[in-house]
Amino acid sequence: MKSKTHRKPVVLPPAVDETTVEAADSFGKRLDRPVRDLACLVVIAGAAIGEKIPLTQHRVVIGRLSDVEICLDDSMVSRRHAELAIGPDGRAVIRDLGSRNGTFCNERRVTEEVLHDGDLIRIGGTALKYLEADSVEHLYVSVMADRAAQDGLTGLFNKRTFQDHLRRAFSRCRNLHEPLSVILVDVDFFKRINDQWGHPVGDYVLKEIAVRLKDGFRPTDLFARWGGEELGLILPYTNGKEAAAVAERMRAGVASPPFVFEGRTIEVTISLGVAEMVESVEDADALVAHADQALYAAKREGRDRVACFADPPRLPARRRTRRRAA
Repeated sequence: MKSKTHRKPVVLPPAVDETTVEAADSFGKRLDRPVRDLACLVVIAGAAIGEKIPLTQHRVVIGRLSDVEICLDDSMVSRRHAELAIGPDGRAVIRDLGSRNGTFCNERRVTEEVLHDGDLIRIGGTALKYLEADSVEHLYVSVMADRAAQDGLTGLFNKRTFQDHLRRAFSRCRNLHEPLSVILVDVDFFKRINDQWGHPVGDYVLKEIAVRLKDGFRPTDLFARWGGEELGLILPYTNGKEAAAVAERMRAGVASPPFVFEGRTIEVTISLGVAEMVESVEDADALVAHADQALYAAKREGRDRVACFADPPRLPARRRTRRRAA
């Protein structure tokens, strides 16, 4: 039986300096998310049923490998199964890449096929529907997909979307040896806010935090409502130091200026826990558990601060000496 090693989170004091700001800025320019008027694929059968996949690139590869653009966790899917390419004229073409079980369009096995709005693509046990950008069904599917993936109060992604996205990001980043970090956020003394000001103020605080923070992330990041007053952020291609700088910027963005509800000033702060995917982290759930431990450390240390989960220092191995024969 393996013994559990207790790791002590490293707590960062609530401070903003030039080094922190520079580290956050050097991490990369934060861009708006892509617009919705793009052709897309919608999963209508398979493990990810209901998911909408915008076609943001002119060529995407579909397969079982984690480094392809559309990864399908299905043993019937080849590692690089098919590709979908959009030409200069806007026409989309699906091509089989020599897969073992074939690529099907409208239940007909194809090597290469021009796609039209509403065509069905079947790869392994997954069925996808191709929707052109200007179709009415595309608009309907986009609205329904957004509603299914979003939290009704804050407009952020919901917990289920967070978990699904993190599992895929974890697998992809681990196989590609790319860094991945998670930040968990908790509103300090949220129960006190509800008790003192009322639940409408509590709802306002959550929505305002979402407004202040959600436009500050890259398209590859995912910001979600984890549950209650807790939020979560997935940062692919981001190490722990970079994630800590992002978390400090988030903390400062909530701490000032004060929140104002119907003329009343409300002081709101957040605590944040940061965890990085390292070799000892077995899966996505363990990564979240580490971020949760760091979050509780931040709250124990006084709140309104960032704490980072840290691996314990490795002790040098003991050298064994042979006993001399008497």
